[in-house]
Amino acid sequence: MRTFVVYLLFCLLVGCGQPDQVATTQPTLGLILSNPTATPVAISPSAAPASGAINPTQAVASTPSISADDWQSQYRAWIEEARQTHPYSESSEVMWNVMICESSGNPTIQGPGGLTGLFQYQPSTWAGTWNPYRDQPITDARAQIFATAKAWHDGNQQWWGVCL
Repeated sequence: MRTFVVYLLFCLLVGCGQPDQVATTQPTLGLILSNPTATPVAISPSAAPASGAINPTQAVASTPSISADDWQSQYRAWIEEARQTHPYSESSEVMWNVMICESSGNPTIQGPGGLTGLFQYQPSTWAGTWNPYRDQPITDARAQIFATAKAWHDGNQQWWGVCL
C-alpha cells in the first residue's frame, strides 16, 4: 500500500506526464486519490448461460451489487477471464495497475473531458466499432475490463500512456 501511495504522490507531483491536450478518442489518466464511492456490480447467477460460461456482452446493470470487500476479487477474476477471451502480452497485474491508475477501481468515475469508467474511455471511443461491448453502459465494470482486454489484444496499449 505504501508503494502505491508513493506512486500516486509521484504522479500528482509530476502531472503523470499527461500531454496538454489529450486526443478525444483515447482513454487517459483519471487519477482519483480517494476510495471509490460507487459499488461495482456483479453478474447474477441467473444471468449466466447454462454451460457456466458468462457472455461478456450480457447486461449487468440490473444485477446485485458486489460487497465492498469483494469488488477487488471480482475485478481480478474478470481481468483473468477477459485475458483468456482476448489474449494480450502484458500480465493481468499490469491491467489491474492501469485500472487503479485510471479510476481507483470506480466504474462510474467521471474524469476530465467526459472520460468515464474503470479505464477512462471517451464516449466516442467506447461507441467505436472496435469495441464489441459498446452496447453495454460505459460504466459497466465488466464490459470496461473486457473492452480494454480487446483493445490490448488489438495492440492499442498506447491509449493508456503513463498508466501502462
